[in-house]
Amino acid sequence: MWMTPKLDWNSADFYNFGDLNRVENNTEIVSGLVGFFVVLPPLTFVKNRDMKRIEFADSLNRVESNQDALRQRYTPVGWLQNKLDWEANVAFSFNDARRLEHNLNLLYQHYKGNTEIVPICGAFICGEEAI
Repeated sequence: MWMTPKLDWNSADFYNFGDLNRVENNTEIVSGLVGFFVVLPPLTFVKNRDMKRIEFADSLNRVESNQDALRQRYTPVGWLQNKLDWEANVAFSFNDARRLEHNLNLLYQHYKGNTEIVPICGAFICGEEAI
């Protein structure tokens, strides 16, 4: 289920494990929507962070790479370039938090709107009547 993103990050805000869990959850939701239109490469999502987990550069690179993969079919107007070169001891700021949530929100709004107008055809046959 889509979780409302925090889009108003500023320098006074604190980023925690729950925020990154929300980003990964929403990334998975968007990947499901994008999957209606194009085959995606396998993506990995981690949504069970807690206070005992420390994120490393490779994890942030994975999160950013997931988002970059999701925008390959369509890059929304206003997209903020992903940071794909995280290294140890590089600070994560409110601008990074804003970018992650902003980009996901753009993709979600685009694909959610498009999946709702795709006609779905089919037939249901119900009952236990013998033919």
